[in-house]
Amino acid sequence: MIKKYQIFRARSVRALCCAVLGVVLVSGAALFWPRGQEGAFLLSGNGLMLQSVNPHDFSLGTEVPAPGGVQMASLGSGLSWMQDFWQEGSLSGPEQVETPRYDDSLAAFLSAREGMCIPNYSEAVPWEQDKRYMVEDSGCGTQVFRSVIRSGDSAGAILHAWLDNNETDQAVKAASAVFPLNRLMIGHLFSVERETDGERVTRLTYDINEESRLVVERTAEGFKARVDVFEFDTKLVKVSGTIESSLFEAMADAGESANLAVRLADVFSHQINFVNEVQEGDTFEMVVEKKYLGDDFRRYGDIIAARFVNDGTAFEAFRFVDDKGNAHYFAADGSSLETEFLKAPLNFTRVSSGYTMHRKHPIFGKVRPHQGVDYAAPRGTPVKALGAGKVTFKGWKGGYGNTLIIRHSGGIETQYAHLSRFASSLKVGQKVEQGEVVAFVGATGTATGPHLDFRVMKNGKFVNPSTLSGARSAPVGKKDRERFRASVAEARMLLDSATAIAEK
Repeated sequence: MIKKYQIFRARSVRALCCAVLGVVLVSGAALFWPRGQEGAFLLSGNGLMLQSVNPHDFSLGTEVPAPGGVQMASLGSGLSWMQDFWQEGSLSGPEQVETPRYDDSLAAFLSAREGMCIPNYSEAVPWEQDKRYMVEDSGCGTQVFRSVIRSGDSAGAILHAWLDNNETDQAVKAASAVFPLNRLMIGHLFSVERETDGERVTRLTYDINEESRLVVERTAEGFKARVDVFEFDTKLVKVSGTIESSLFEAMADAGESANLAVRLADVFSHQINFVNEVQEGDTFEMVVEKKYLGDDFRRYGDIIAARFVNDGTAFEAFRFVDDKGNAHYFAADGSSLETEFLKAPLNFTRVSSGYTMHRKHPIFGKVRPHQGVDYAAPRGTPVKALGAGKVTFKGWKGGYGNTLIIRHSGGIETQYAHLSRFASSLKVGQKVEQGEVVAFVGATGTATGPHLDFRVMKNGKFVNPSTLSGARSAPVGKKDRERFRASVAEARMLLDSATAIAEK
């Protein structure tokens, strides 16, 4: 006589029961469980109900709250239960180790988690021993000290604060193979990572630019260096605005930075004088690359296309790279926007005194000619070369103070006076490119305040800078015309759209 429940010890019966139960579970999932939704089934007085199961929040501790009813955590747990049912009764032997359940797996994970390296993302705080550093716990048995390069810093001075002489030499030698440490730039970030116990430095980093980072790491063989290149996600974004007071404020109203305003002014620097020609009601539109690391915006890329309406006149610019890899801006018809001279040697200032033959001198009080243009600007404002040429004078010139003279083709010379200082690498006889920063605004010599006294000479005589004109650069080449037209059509679609956000 078969005892009660003995029938379930027969293999064929258990197989049939498992098959039936499996069909019931799968059918129930198909009928009651919406696609794409994580959830669990609860057995209650009302029958089989779907209830979502949320991931455990470990920030609240490791205790897992008990479910409110009889719960099968997932279809996987149901299959695990069937496996236990199948193995029960000597199929695998009484000594068979039971398959871990959901709670056992969670406990195993929590146990393993104790030895895992998980950053705690604590807020960085100033380091008590040296306030120039912000320190934070990496969560991996190390501390990270972050700072920026300051004026007067050198690689040797920074490294000696963390390494002994021998280690400093090793680190510098390793780095020099990929990036020379004598090229550190003021304002760039660097970090030092060291062990929390023992305080041995394990890693040094320096942000070379917005796209790459120098990494020097300690290994068993000594220090090794490499350059990591960031992989950005690039989006094409349309930016537009209307000027009410200044281009800077209009750009800020559009949610963008002042840097983009400068970039836009550079695009149209041959067509518009942004010192005194921009006015209220002018509008701008552009399609610009924006670079992201994950969800974080890091920097602007190239301006692909732009339109600026100045006093009712529309100017358009389209970026195009020729077959030699050179990028320039052109009008829609392929004509170049670049001319021999810029409209002004600096942007976003004001004209405090124009070219005139009858000006009362602000210091001497006498009426005398002012054969130049004074641009009032904060001390240190960058001054750009109006055109390509050669430096013929750099030094002190009486009442003009620090003065720079550049000779251009066609008997043209440009003079930049009252400068606070010159570009560090600038020398007499050196060739400079159009738009290159050659000096900085100051108030040296006879001056009532910081400003740039800008003058133009033609064949040895001063002329009104506003009359200066130069040859236009070459248009798009014939062999590139078809590709240029296709590029313009694509860019104009984005420029004319209500919104333009696209992956590149």
